[in-house]
Amino acid sequence: MKRFFIHVILTIFIGGVIYVLFRSDTLLMFRWFEFFKLDKLISSLREYTFYYRKYIPESVLFSLPDCLWVYSFTMFLSFYLKNIFLIMIPCIGSVLTEIGQLWFVPGTFDILDILYMLAATGIALFFIYRHRISDKKQGKLLNQSV
Repeated sequence: MKRFFIHVILTIFIGGVIYVLFRSDTLLMFRWFEFFKLDKLISSLREYTFYYRKYIPESVLFSLPDCLWVYSFTMFLSFYLKNIFLIMIPCIGSVLTEIGQLWFVPGTFDILDILYMLAATGIALFFIYRHRISDKKQGKLLNQSV
């Protein structure tokens, strides 16, 4: 459960905080905040953090949230799936979407986004491999002690 919290919940939360506090308030989610009457709370949080925005690199504001989403989704799938191709779906889909922004997908193509996504997937695969090796060793130890 600790692994799930750190690798899935915490990473998606951090990406969400970046969006809420530092991204444009013209995004659709801000209309949702209005609908749920959270707009005043969000506005006050954004005013409080506005000063700090200038100290945060653009890559953190614009590429890191997508990177964290890819990482979180990849790790989420790894808890339920064993097939590495299926676990790679977030990376493949995100990279294809980013490339599609060159022609027909709404958004702005950024090669840095692709590099961040690939790095996030590489890091996720490292942890997945490490956890699976650790789980196998613990499983063998548990079987031997019975």
